Amino acid sequence: MNHTLSKKALAAAAIALLGASGSSLAQNVRANPGYWGDSNGIVVRSGFGLCWRSGSWTPALAIPECEGGVSPQPVAAPPAPAPAPVAAPAPAPAPVAAPAPAPVPAAAPAETFQTQIVDKAVRLEGASFATGSSRLLPGAGSKLDEVVNAARQYPQAGLTVTGYTDSVGNAQANVKLSKARAEAVKAYLVGKGVAAGRITTDGQGAAEPVADNTTAEGRAKNRRVEVRYTVKEETRVRVTR
Repeated sequence: MNHTLSKKALAAAAIALLGASGSSLAQNVRANPGYWGDSNGIVVRSGFGLCWRSGSWTPALAIPECEGGVSPQPVAAPPAPAPAPVAAPAPAPAPVAAPAPAPVPAAAPAETFQTQIVDKAVRLEGASFATGSSRLLPGAGSKLDEVVNAARQYPQAGLTVTGYTDSVGNAQANVKLSKARAEAVKAYLVGKGVAAGRITTDGQGAAEPVADNTTAEGRAKNRRVEVRYTVKEETRVRVTR
């Protein structure tokens, strides 16, 4: 009987030694989120040596030492979703020809103003002066009044008064006489309200005759005064471009 008890005691000691060895190994297992761990991060076991699982335990978190040496089974990844069908692109619209531009009507010819410079002259002939005199005769007034009206119509125009004589007498005296005749005309114009600053005078004597000095009629025409004034006139003309 003692022999039998001795065998039982040896068997119990061997089992206890194996359990202690397994418990010691299990106590060194590090915990993961699937198991409870102590303050040192070691898996907490029950009195029977079983590992305490946490509520987060999954087969993927299984520790072999806690599950009897069973390795965690890999969890198959869910199949990738099939790609959504791609719609075929819509066909490009057919090209549409742009409408032809409407014809542009031809512009009507523009009217413009063209400025022309006109040189006008008034000639006082023959009977306006007596022979050898610069005194105006009564008949000269009507001609000179034409000049007065033109001076009023063109207030910016300057007037040039030039006196002439016939060929009778001394040439130098004739120049002096022609100058005096021009001054007489200027005095008449100024007396009618034309500004003296607008009038220039000159004497040419017997130069530039307009008639034959060998006849009494021709000499009368050469005893004259010419009043010239230059004005700018605007004339409406049609210009085609």
